[in-house]
Amino acid sequence: MDFAFNEIQTEIRELARGIFADFASPDKLHVIEQQTFRFDPKLWSAVSEAGLANVNLPESAGGIGLGFFEACLVFEQAGAFTVPVPVIPHALALIAMAEAGSDAINMGVNSQDSWMTASSGIAGNSLEIDEQGKVTGHLSGVPYASGASALVAPSADGTALLLIKLEQPSVVLHAQVSTACEPQSHCVFTRADATALGDADAVQRFALRELVAMSAAQLGVTAAAMELARSHVCEREQFGVKIGSFQAVSHRLADCWIDLMNLTTTVLSAASRLAVDASIETRLEVYTAQSWASQASHRILASAQHVCGGLGHDKDYPMWRFAVWSRHYEMMMGGNELALEHLGALIATEPERAML
Repeated sequence: MDFAFNEIQTEIRELARGIFADFASPDKLHVIEQQTFRFDPKLWSAVSEAGLANVNLPESAGGIGLGFFEACLVFEQAGAFTVPVPVIPHALALIAMAEAGSDAINMGVNSQDSWMTASSGIAGNSLEIDEQGKVTGHLSGVPYASGASALVAPSADGTALLLIKLEQPSVVLHAQVSTACEPQSHCVFTRADATALGDADAVQRFALRELVAMSAAQLGVTAAAMELARSHVCEREQFGVKIGSFQAVSHRLADCWIDLMNLTTTVLSAASRLAVDASIETRLEVYTAQSWASQASHRILASAQHVCGGLGHDKDYPMWRFAVWSRHYEMMMGGNELALEHLGALIATEPERAML
């Protein structure tokens, strides 16, 4: 069995890497992070022109016509460069709309000057739908909501996936900023107009995709941090020798490499399975990827910062950025404890299928 990326997957991954490397170098990110709103319009235009945020959409809807797995390869590279654009929330929103049969082109969301956002609201979701289909409640920690044309989010009870246009008087956005400097919003809705995109099954697929997308970005962050740590220990000298030759350093990074390989396997496996279905076996793989993306990345970044010494915490050195973004994705996914809770519930409900 061949697990290597095919030609198209390799090309889309390298395209994303090339664009992000050009626009999201550490020096350019440092400048952007001095702004109030961590967003690069030039990078977003380049991403839109290349179709990187629409990878999973059919060509009839303005996308490239590839699958969710290919989209996750883009998310991985977005994480590796901690890009200051809403690649993941925009893509998740469009996928949900396309699955529901909505016409993304007519809504104008493929414009280079606009984007959509999406969030399951782990940080706080009290959205309720009344008999007239109006939405009331709040959603916290919504990435790039300020400037977005619309939001895709589930109701608090998980029975409906909603599309809410943000430019209406009944929607108020309160600015938030994550520890990774990502611009977010606390969104308050008072009988806001909304369109139903699907039922509880659609909510589940959306939530699973969100977890895998952030796990893929976490994989990118962690791999980039490992590469930076490897380069540092191969160059830094103490007592006249490279510190990478010290047994304590090499063994610690070897443990990190094992963690990274396990993380890679679980994330790519979950992405490939989720591209096909959302069965219990797939959900087990998704929550396993979530768990590894939380615990393994935490261990790897702690070690990567440690072997870099004081540089690992210096804001003139890129490692600090990987550290805060790793923690950001861990918290936005709900952490390892939530992943284990989901895994335990599945195993308890259907032990025979879960153990296969």
